[in-house]
Amino acid sequence: MGRVVATRREARSNSARSVELTGEVSNVPHARHLVAEDLRNTNVSPTVIENALIVVTELVTNAILHAQPLALSGTRTGVVLQWAVLGDDVLVEVSDGGGSERPQVRQPASTEDEGRGLSIVDAIAREWRVRSEPGRVTVHAVVGPWNPAV
Repeated sequence: MGRVVATRREARSNSARSVELTGEVSNVPHARHLVAEDLRNTNVSPTVIENALIVVTELVTNAILHAQPLALSGTRTGVVLQWAVLGDDVLVEVSDGGGSERPQVRQPASTEDEGRGLSIVDAIAREWRVRSEPGRVTVHAVVGPWNPAV
């Protein structure tokens, strides 16, 4: 299981929380649970929390399945999930060791079982982007309340 490396923070704080997750898909529900428990102690709306959890699921799953792991604490390897409350929004970032291709939205055939994760993130997140540095790729997404004017 993952290991929480940050402490509780006050609601509406921009203080980031972080968890290291080893590279097993079975850690995805653990990640969702940690984020859900933390966000439910804030002033973030339930709809934004649910959308943030979908983004967490997609980004953590993609990192585990399609990227090289990062070196974590001790001798473990895996991915790092960070999240923060920014006013009414939730920032979600997942870092991994990078894959053979830069993360991007794909248009899979209807018969394909995979390839829709970033399309889902693109539809839900207010914004998202990929940041690369040597040996590390981070996908950053901001999830907020629906605003028809945007």
